[in-house]
Amino acid sequence: MQSPVIAVLLTILGTSGTFGQVFNLSSAECFNPKAVAAINLFMEWSAFNEGASDGYCYDNHGTGYEGGQNFISCGGCLKFNCTSRPCDDRDGSKFKMFWVLESVATQCCQDCEGKIFPPNRVVSTTSMGDKCDTLEQAICKTSSDLSSAGTVGTIEVSYTSGNCCLDENTWSPAGTTILEKDTCSARTCMQGRPAQWDRQTKYQGGCGCCEYQSALLLPGDCQTLLDGRQACCCDGEMVVTVDQTAELQSTPPMAKGIRTRM
Repeated sequence: MQSPVIAVLLTILGTSGTFGQVFNLSSAECFNPKAVAAINLFMEWSAFNEGASDGYCYDNHGTGYEGGQNFISCGGCLKFNCTSRPCDDRDGSKFKMFWVLESVATQCCQDCEGKIFPPNRVVSTTSMGDKCDTLEQAICKTSSDLSSAGTVGTIEVSYTSGNCCLDENTWSPAGTTILEKDTCSARTCMQGRPAQWDRQTKYQGGCGCCEYQSALLLPGDCQTLLDGRQACCCDGEMVVTVDQTAELQSTPPMAKGIRTRM
């Protein structure tokens, strides 16, 4: 039986339109250039009528978009608007039509280099170079924005180890075995990506086991002490049974963790 994977999470608010987020449109670009290859941001198209009413912007498939229409790309993150500017050209045109980045969807994320990532996309993966073989992975996640009943993108940073397992606040190296007498089980840190605890339950009853000399004993199990007497597991403790008080007084001191019982 394997225990759940444990990861340390650190949430970083991205720059978006809510909660103080402001996307940097001047540096914004899709994390995958192929995702915006359907339009050419460096092309212009001529319009001859007043108000550019006859003008169109085109995608790379030849589909025309009137002024004011939008083109969505990069997994729904980037919204480009077909807009125009006055331009008296030699061909007699009065306006030039072109694509301009209008906005970035709030559920997306922007890293420090300006790249835009859709939700659930890996932003970065970095090896920490430590003995635990720890990887830092940043992923774009969405969270609820109570002020607008919408969602905003946040970058969640998680740390996973290939050679160590997290035990509360301590990292244990692969191969470490921890006995848990309260659950009559032992868990061992197994190497992997990520490393994780593998739990072996020795007694399905789950109660009353004892830890003695780095081993788990079931209720009723006995061990021979150095003086030849028997110590048995009883209600989670190793005990030695004696018949008389005099015998108790004359017997050698008990080993640590062992008590006597009349």
